[in-house]
Amino acid sequence: MHYAPDVATPPPALRRDAACCNAACRHAHACQATRGGAAELLAIRDIVERVGPFSDGDRLVQPEAPHLAAYAVLTGMAMTVRGGRIRAFHLPGELFALDITRQGLHTTSVVAVGKTWFCRFPRAATDALCEHDDAIASHLRDLRRQERRLATQGGDAPALARVASFLADLLVRRRQVEPDTTFIPLPMSRDDIGSYLGMSAATVTRMLARLRADGSLAVRNDGVDITDAAALAGHGLTA
Repeated sequence: MHYAPDVATPPPALRRDAACCNAACRHAHACQATRGGAAELLAIRDIVERVGPFSDGDRLVQPEAPHLAAYAVLTGMAMTVRGGRIRAFHLPGELFALDITRQGLHTTSVVAVGKTWFCRFPRAATDALCEHDDAIASHLRDLRRQERRLATQGGDAPALARVASFLADLLVRRRQVEPDTTFIPLPMSRDDIGSYLGMSAATVTRMLARLRADGSLAVRNDGVDITDAAALAGHGLTA
């Protein structure tokens, strides 16, 4: 499945001052930008803007547009799209859109999944900070390499293993925000999940039904409850 060329721009969004980024944020402990509040990275909070709300399907950035900022999800979810296929889903606290071409352009589009607010890290301010702060510069380089690596992941493993590993990974990441949760919100469509995993929406639905039948999970309208994490892991790519 493929997405149409990225021609739309996101609607105007509200912005609030950087003072809103602080330890009181409910996702501060899961913030990738500060590694959960590491003292040597806290200076990055001073440059953050909040942007939103974006509605489902709104584009935050698009390919070949000037790279003016990186972003993190504050509330909601986002997905990265490149070459007509979804390459990543982003959860609260996760930093992305770090990659940049030599021409200073974005390489992907970022699309809101449901109502979403973002933290915006202006490029000019980030570059200026990195010039004088080796810890932040090194941390952002590591995150950029991680983003590139995740964007190129793929494979031809069995469909059940891909779906199980996808859910197991989402559960680990959700627990960065809610440590004891067993619920994984899935606001994206089955088509979106299929695009990411390289399979049809019908196959995604069938694999979820198989995982439900063996007791790994319970399917809800808004996501899945993991009822047996060990069984789910047993179906995954590392089993």
